Amino acid sequence: MFFDIGANIGKWSLANVDNASKIIAIEAVPDTFIKLTNNTCNHSKITCLNYAVCNNDEEYVEFYNCEADTLSTLNKDWLDSDISRFYKYKYNIITCKTISIDKLIEMYGIPELIKVDVEGGEFDCISSLTQKVNKICFEWASETNDITFKCLDYLHGLGYEEFSIQFEDYYTYRPSTYTDIHSIKDILNQTTPKNEWGMIWVN
Repeated sequence: MFFDIGANIGKWSLANVDNASKIIAIEAVPDTFIKLTNNTCNHSKITCLNYAVCNNDEEYVEFYNCEADTLSTLNKDWLDSDISRFYKYKYNIITCKTISIDKLIEMYGIPELIKVDVEGGEFDCISSLTQKVNKICFEWASETNDITFKCLDYLHGLGYEEFSIQFEDYYTYRPSTYTDIHSIKDILNQTTPKNEWGMIWVN
């Protein structure tokens, strides 16, 4: 079983559906969630949920719904800060229901893989997990190394010891080798802001 957090319209889930017994696809934005359910309705192994996954004690959270739906985020700076490559994209503020990774595990069990692609909201999402489980992959962008480092340190604190870096986004990619957290940070420190991006894999 996989968790696809930040499922958008379902491309990752659809690419990986044959590799999992079940995929829980979670998308925050209601309009995008409709597209997700429409795109995956013929696949009984994909269950779609309409939540923002985050570490939040409230039932609802403000969410920044971008005109480019792949950029919608919990992190206002992702769209408002000139540090970001997506600075000045238009968005509106909506309210989304929240859920934690811990709650998803309580509901569905421990997944083999948790994929997190939430556009600058990775730490808010990952910090809603309070136990070491199986593999996790999460998006990184070269201008937000501060967020990536927080995620790495948090996961290391949960007991994760093996890390791998993926450049760009290939939906069925799986790393063949892992290294330590310091080596991954060294690679990230050599990246150029607003240029590189990809996924960090944690085992």
